Amino acid sequence: MSGRARLPGGESREASQRNSRRAVSPAAKAAPLWRASMPVLWKGRARVFRRDVGDGEHAEVVIEGRVYRVPIGELT
Repeated sequence: MSGRARLPGGESREASQRNSRRAVSPAAKAAPLWRASMPVLWKGRARVFRRDVGDGEHAEVVIEGRVYRVPIGELT
């Protein structure tokens, strides 16, 4: 149906409802605060968080005794 937005029953909206806008979800989601030795998921597997590298993009994760640098956005 093109034209004016109507209620599900087909009747038109009241004047106070016509120009209302829905709430906008926040664009930036707050990232969790990771601490050393916390368990994290990376690529679907449990890992151990070691430290934030400091560049705002990468973190160090321990996998079977080795330290890997991974993107923070991929950690859950």
